[in-house]
Amino acid sequence: MYLLPQPKHFSLTDGQFIIKPSTCLLLDGTCDFDDLNAAVTLQDEIKADLGFTLAISKSFNAAETLHTIQLVKKAGYAKEGYELIITSEAITVYASTGAGIFYGVQTLRQIIRQAGALVPALTIQDEPHFENRGFYHDVTRGKVATLETLKTLVDRAAFYKLNQIQLYVEHSFAFAGLSEVWVDKDPLTAEEILLLDQYCQKRHVELVPSLSTFGHFYEILKSKSFNHLCEIDITGKKDYSFIDRMAHHTLNTLEEGSFKLVEKMLNDFIPLFSSNQFNICCDETFDLGKGRSKAKADEVGTGRLYVDFLNKIINCVKKHNKQVMFWGDVILHHPELLNEIPKDVICLTWDYSSGCSDHAVSKIAETGRPQYVCPGVGGWNMLMNLIWNAFENIRRMAEYGRNHGAIGVLNTDWGDYGHINLFGSSMPGMIYGAHLSWNPVTEETDFTDLYKAISRIEYGDTSEKLVSLLHQLSGRQGCSWYDVVRWKELQHNQHDEVEVLSNLNVERILNGYQTALDVEKELLTLSLGIRHNHFDLQEFMISSKSIQLIDTFVLTLIQDKVGTQEAVPALSKLELAAALEIWFTEYTAIWRARNKESELYRIREVITYMCGYLRDTAL
Repeated sequence: MYLLPQPKHFSLTDGQFIIKPSTCLLLDGTCDFDDLNAAVTLQDEIKADLGFTLAISKSFNAAETLHTIQLVKKAGYAKEGYELIITSEAITVYASTGAGIFYGVQTLRQIIRQAGALVPALTIQDEPHFENRGFYHDVTRGKVATLETLKTLVDRAAFYKLNQIQLYVEHSFAFAGLSEVWVDKDPLTAEEILLLDQYCQKRHVELVPSLSTFGHFYEILKSKSFNHLCEIDITGKKDYSFIDRMAHHTLNTLEEGSFKLVEKMLNDFIPLFSSNQFNICCDETFDLGKGRSKAKADEVGTGRLYVDFLNKIINCVKKHNKQVMFWGDVILHHPELLNEIPKDVICLTWDYSSGCSDHAVSKIAETGRPQYVCPGVGGWNMLMNLIWNAFENIRRMAEYGRNHGAIGVLNTDWGDYGHINLFGSSMPGMIYGAHLSWNPVTEETDFTDLYKAISRIEYGDTSEKLVSLLHQLSGRQGCSWYDVVRWKELQHNQHDEVEVLSNLNVERILNGYQTALDVEKELLTLSLGIRHNHFDLQEFMISSKSIQLIDTFVLTLIQDKVGTQEAVPALSKLELAAALEIWFTEYTAIWRARNKESELYRIREVITYMCGYLRDTAL
């Protein structure tokens, strides 16, 4: 039997409990509405898996009643800890808190998904290693999820005992006075955030606000009203650029209006959240000290400019009695200034590479500052999340967090270059991050058993093949969306364009194309056996098709621009243009099922440009 996260103590005993339509879901007399929510969640699971609905009741003698599923409050357990005891006579979840009851129920749900009505007798004692276990989801770089999708994300996160969700926001909230910036982006609204926060609370998830407040201000700073606040003078720069969006547009700290803008955004955003924490981001301030503030940076140092502005933002947020967190990448370049940041500010220490070391984590640990370790699910710039790379990155970062006393794990899901990567492909990485943030056991780099466990628990895939297929699909990608975008934006420079294409491995692209073709067929054969989260499978098939088409397009470019004879496209240029347009129609339907329209048009512009190139050069 698979359980994710893996419990701290697990033992099978003799016998089994048989769940029948007459079985009662019984709350102890001390249980409250919070525990009723957990009981209803279990009731829904049993209905979905077994086809019948159990009655829910409440009793002072719940623990003494036979042939029931019992939720019992009892002193002596950790805040989020629980005990699950299954005998032939009863199933009992014991905990001291509503969170403990809720997490015990999630474990029981996983058991029922695999065992059905005949539940094996066992005893589990469990509690988390990390107090803070989060998932960070990008709703800014092209794709804004609908409220229903965000609720689904919360449900899936809570099922694996995550207790924190953060949404990355730059301009994708409907800030008053910034309509010029968000009018064509379908932003989140205040009402949606309030409703999502309420939804999170019922599932023991803290919705922590996260707002870019220093770097990554592309959409705001390229607007007519605010471009004067940009560190680099962008006057006359009108063309949209995915590359510029990621690499530039930092606030000029010397301009008085910069902090006023940040303060106004914070005052709009903070009241919407019940959380007592706030993530001010302040990462990747690439341009700081290179433009309008260069003279001052030359005088006092870039690090001084950074820390002084950072502390102004921290003090602004602290006035609202919030604990502040920020990304630690910039300050690690100026370690001599670390002690000038208040000691209670949480550092979010990130490294997304599969070969990451513990250097950054250990440096922050040496200061005694609280930190979260922050791995990633490996989807940005990609057509399909890099499953193995993400798992290895998560494994290492969780281990470093455990070894260096981190207080949390925040697993990140970014959407660089338009957020073409789809929701479903981030789920295996989210689940693995939840698994290790609850119980950071040392794992081997062969993740085969974990792939099987996720396939079975998350998708009800009795063949246990699904995630292994995603591993194959993602690991064989010979080129990416990133390569296509760079080709489009660098075409004005023929040397750069040829260099980008020359660095790609033709044999790897051909192998990736064939793998995507094969995996697409295997996914189709699995479709009848998927019992949960069926829509993810449609996304996986769209991803496999996109890999085939992008590979074919890049092979066409290599043949045209570099002259490599081995780069043999599978389709003619006119056939490929039509195939891309049909694929994008299908992709659009998938996008709209889970997301607002948001910036889908940015991806359409790239696809249209590709098809135009194919038709122009086919004649």
